[in-house]
Amino acid sequence: MELSEIIKSFESSTKNPERRYKEFCAHCWYVFDKKIKSTKSDKMINKYNIMRKNTLEYIVANEKAIMKELSK
Repeated sequence: MELSEIIKSFESSTKNPERRYKEFCAHCWYVFDKKIKSTKSDKMINKYNIMRKNTLEYIVANEKAIMKELSK
């Protein structure tokens, strides 16, 4: 799952960039949480946990770029 796919699947009703960014962070968490809950394999659960952690770290580290992408 790529970040661009998550961005495309994100919809927000707010125009406030900061609020939209926070909603996007929650959306990312939810997308991976849904994948984790639908998987039975411990190996895949661990993989999705690592992907979620890395994705959220990237989003936090690149907040301005993500906010710019979300405002398109």
